[in-house]
Amino acid sequence: MIVKARLKILILFIVPLIIIILYFLVKLPGFLMDTESENQVLKIHSPLNERIIIPIIKEFQESTGILTEYTSAGTLDLLHSLEDKGDKYLMDLMWGGSKEYLTIYEDLFEPLYYESSTEYTLGYNLLPIVLIYNRKLVSEEEVSRSWSDILQPKWKGRLALADPEGSGSAYIALSFLLELGMEEEYNWDNAAKLYYNVEGKMLSKSSEVYNGVADGDFAIGITMEEAAINLIHQGKDIGIVYLNEGTPVINDSIALMKDARHKEEAKAFIEFVLSKKVQTFMVDRFYLRSVRNDVRVPNGLSSMDELNIFDASNLSTFDNQEMILNKWRNIIADFDKMDL
Repeated sequence: MIVKARLKILILFIVPLIIIILYFLVKLPGFLMDTESENQVLKIHSPLNERIIIPIIKEFQESTGILTEYTSAGTLDLLHSLEDKGDKYLMDLMWGGSKEYLTIYEDLFEPLYYESSTEYTLGYNLLPIVLIYNRKLVSEEEVSRSWSDILQPKWKGRLALADPEGSGSAYIALSFLLELGMEEEYNWDNAAKLYYNVEGKMLSKSSEVYNGVADGDFAIGITMEEAAINLIHQGKDIGIVYLNEGTPVINDSIALMKDARHKEEAKAFIEFVLSKKVQTFMVDRFYLRSVRNDVRVPNGLSSMDELNIFDASNLSTFDNQEMILNKWRNIIADFDKMDL
């Protein structure tokens, strides 16, 4: 009896133990494979529109067999994540974002060697900042032709602008207005007029600017050229203005993280997106301006030589970003105490 009782107790303990061991023997290889697969995935952070990101990454994966995942957010939001990352691995590549912004974080990037050049960032495309307007709400005669006219009270509540704290293009627009007509100091009066005209309704995403104008929620907006051109080709009734004082141009760039876990795969992606094939594809499909001399301008657009271009790298606001944004927050706080 004692032996049978002990045998029952032994069975009660051993059988579940065997089941647990067998379970982990079955699951462990899968877990290890999942972990290994995750470690083999190229990670990209990008402020580019997903309609650009998705087809290019899809083609890259099909062409190379390299698994790739992306995180999409505003330029400044992505850069702020770099400030907070410490020793944590976040990504392999930053794809997109103004070269001037990325240069601020140069110590986090690895030098790139491309066509006998050594750079921490490489240009991906050229992105003019323009004014767009809804033709049903604003006539061609009425629309602003200058940056200073955007600040006129007639546009109060009718102007769409993304939040300069999260949007790189909005920050550059703010920067241009701060330096407009100034030699040394910043024109904070222009910044105040800009915030007054948006009535405190800054938009969280750049896409909300051009879609808001196209949908008639706003009369005018400050946005990227390619987004506006895409809307026109979709049949939206909007117009584009290259403003008289100058058109700021962003040199959208790509950079390799110093702590990247997949450097060879990342370099393959860089070569891929800078190739003539992909650069031509982005011109034809997305109306982006290529950085390559052997790729033509998108159909219907003027060449850069015909535009009054203002190189965004000439702005001093990149070096003073923290001070600029603090002052901008103060302007917002002052206006929020008032009835706009």
